[in-house]
Amino acid sequence: MPQDYFTNLQLMISDLPWFYHDWSVRQGDGDPQFYHLFHFDGQVRSPDYFKYVEEVFTRYVAGAQEATLYRMKLNATPKSDTIKEKQFHVDVEDREHRVCILYMNTCDGYTVFEEDGERVESVANRAVFFPGHLRHAGTNCTDQGLRLVLNMDYLK
Repeated sequence: MPQDYFTNLQLMISDLPWFYHDWSVRQGDGDPQFYHLFHFDGQVRSPDYFKYVEEVFTRYVAGAQEATLYRMKLNATPKSDTIKEKQFHVDVEDREHRVCILYMNTCDGYTVFEEDGERVESVANRAVFFPGHLRHAGTNCTDQGLRLVLNMDYLK
């Protein structure tokens, strides 16, 4: 997306209220993360901030006009001394969907796919799109305070 729009998103994130889970994929997994839920299952959960990120989906996700946004969430995984891959998972287990992960900062973290081991490095303003049935995992990072990703799940 245009760099000026992306830079404004990054500025918005700096003012965002965060929520904390001591897990990332499943309760008890030991992978803490902060998150901000903008939208879930037809409901805007963060009206003060969703207005800033909605355009990411409607304008920059190909086919968004024929899709329904299911979930939009910003994940912030804290830095640690070593890279740790989280559990492989699918985002939405009971619905056919697609996923877009937008990397909000550049760091040494990545997304990895179970099927072929392919990695997508975390590079600011890069996005990866994939069918929702593909099991994938994220990581933390070691070179920034947080690994930041905007995760969008949408129904076709």
